[in-house]
Amino acid sequence: MSARQTVNRPLFVATIFAGSFLLFMIQPMVARMALPRLGGAPNVWNSAMLVYQALLLAGYAYAHRLSRLPLRRAASLHLAMLVIAALTLPIALVNLPPPAPGTEVWWVPLLFLGTVGPVFFLVSAQAPLMQRWYSAHPDAGEPWALYAASNLGSFSGLIAYPLLAEPLMRIHAQSVLWSLGYALLIVMIALAARARWQAPAMVVAASGSDTDEAPVPARRFLYWVLLAAVPSGLLLSTTTHLTTDIVAMPLLWVIPLAVYLLSFVIAFSERRVLAELITRIAPLLLLFTGAMAMNSRGAGLFGLALGSVGLLFAVSVSLHARMYALRPAASQLTLFYLAMS
Repeated sequence: MSARQTVNRPLFVATIFAGSFLLFMIQPMVARMALPRLGGAPNVWNSAMLVYQALLLAGYAYAHRLSRLPLRRAASLHLAMLVIAALTLPIALVNLPPPAPGTEVWWVPLLFLGTVGPVFFLVSAQAPLMQRWYSAHPDAGEPWALYAASNLGSFSGLIAYPLLAEPLMRIHAQSVLWSLGYALLIVMIALAARARWQAPAMVVAASGSDTDEAPVPARRFLYWVLLAAVPSGLLLSTTTHLTTDIVAMPLLWVIPLAVYLLSFVIAFSERRVLAELITRIAPLLLLFTGAMAMNSRGAGLFGLALGSVGLLFAVSVSLHARMYALRPAASQLTLFYLAMS
């Protein structure tokens, strides 16, 4: 069997795509479940996004910790955790007592955490973890383009929900279908682990750092955090602006989040033409879209929304492309994504 055949790139791409698709399919699905109980107020969507972001950060930290273990041990532990989390399926809102006056700010995040916490936490780890396992093969090459596949899966799941799942299926059927997808994902992760079962590249020194790579300087780590923080903060502010100042509409937050995810697809693509082009013209885009977003007199609601989303897109592509240019060696991949999250 040739090295090209044993790399199994299609398997890892499919696993990453499927996990990210499920991850961003569940976000609007749970928000839709909560609508009758919570309504569509903008602070509900912001609370949901806060929970998802916190779980994503925890999942990336978990993936980074697993990457410090020998692959067989990491795979066995991760698969066991996935099976245990399956006991919480199918997804349904947890029954919490009504919040006391003044405690709503904590009650809403607790509702989302109790509903999707275990499965969201574990599925969120699959993108960096599968890339790390993929890079364990000596002939695999750079794994960074697989992150573009991850965000393409996220984008597809986010868009598929309002276009397909919501109009065609009842909420219980959506939950059951998502559970079947989760079971399929466990099988795919098991196959990916089997494909790297003999790989020695993920065994690290007792100190916790790879023997052939110098530790990432704290200054570089903080630079990654800052580059990632600006688009992330702009995503939240754009979402708040759209849902508060322009129009309060359920699932409107899907639009800026989809644009944000699309920026990763472009920034981490192996073909650099589009990312470089957007980065070069970003100053002009900032001036143009910023003017549209702030010109509340001449522009209607559509112009304001378009300007805000365009501003988010230009900044996100530019800064994420800069992060791609500063990516470390594959052995530090999970640390890089932890900083990004």
